[in-house]
Formats: sequence, structure tokens, C-alpha cells
Amino acid sequence: MRIGEIIETTTTSIVAESDTLNQAPPLGGLCEIKLNDARILFAVVAFGRTGGLDPSRRAVRRGGGEISDAAIYDHHPELMRILRTEFAAVLVGYAEGSRIWQRLPAQPPPLHYSIHECSNETVVRFTDQLAYLRLLLNATGELAVDQLIAANVREVYRARGNDLYWLERAAREVASLLKSDYERLMSVLLAIEP
Repeated sequence: MRIGEIIETTTTSIVAESDTLNQAPPLGGLCEIKLNDARILFAVVAFGRTGGLDPSRRAVRRGGGEISDAAIYDHHPELMRILRTEFAAVLVGYAEGSRIWQRLPAQPPPLHYSIHECSNETVVRFTDQLAYLRLLLNATGELAVDQLIAANVREVYRARGNDLYWLERAAREVASLLKSDYERLMSVLLAIEP
């Protein structure tokens, strides 16, 4: 299912505008960008925001009295044209044919390509290996990396049908990656506990 269009791209990450206002994909969710029939890039959602089209101007309060929440959008239909929802995603791998690589692709994806939410089957296939967690650990952005990793593990655990064996493998991998930083490790482990 298409969820957005790439509006900014780098070697390590992308920014996409969501197809639907106020509906960014879930934090930590796995997305894909199909470059052609044989090549797909994978990215983990790392941040989301909704605001005005002009970043130098903040949205202003529209509610009050009897108009609030969803009714604001009914009363001010222009909001659908002057606001947008964006999300950032960290590139974590790619597929060529049937082979999956958990490393950065040689080229960033092109601007204006579609980004899709991965099916549960694709999430299972991609996350059978856990090397991509190293890429997440080195990500930079608006969100603390520890919380990004925890969000990803929770999303994958859910997509894999609450697979406890996979969750234990992921926890061991995170423990090996953060073995020299007990506080960060505990932050992640407590956030992924089912």
C-alpha cells in the first residue's frame, strides 16, 4: 500500500510526504521503495510531523467553543490544502531479485518515488537477519536512537505475530550492540518488553 512520496533523499535516509494528512506510518515500521521489478530499498520510519506547507509559519489554533478535534477539519476544509504530514525513514537495506542485503544501497532513492508500507510477509523475510539494527544504532535524526530501535523491535514483533523467539533474538542482538552502555541497553530492553 502506497503511503507517501519521497520529497528529500540522502545516502542514509529519506523524507516523504504522506498521502493522507495526519496519517504517517507507525514509528519503527518497515517501508519499501520499489526502484524497478528487481530492486527494492528498505527503510525504517524514524520520525513524523504534521505542519503547514510553509515551514517558517506555524499552524494557528482553529478550534474553540463547540468546534474541536475532527470537527475543525469539517469547518475549515482549506486545512487539507495548507497542511501536510511528513515522515523520515532510515535506509536499512535493499533487495535485488530474491536476495536481501542489510546495508546501505549504493545510491539513494530518486525524488518523487513512492514509498509503501511493507506487508507482514516482507517484514518477516527482511527481519530474519538482524544486521540492520547496526544501521539504526548509527542513525541521526530527531528521535533518540534507543527509542527508534525499541519502536522498530515492537513493530516487527507485532508484524511477526508476537513471535517470542524472534523478540529474544532481537533483545540479544541489541544487548551485544549496547554491551558497553548499560543505561542505553536497559532503556531499549524495558521499552520492548511485551
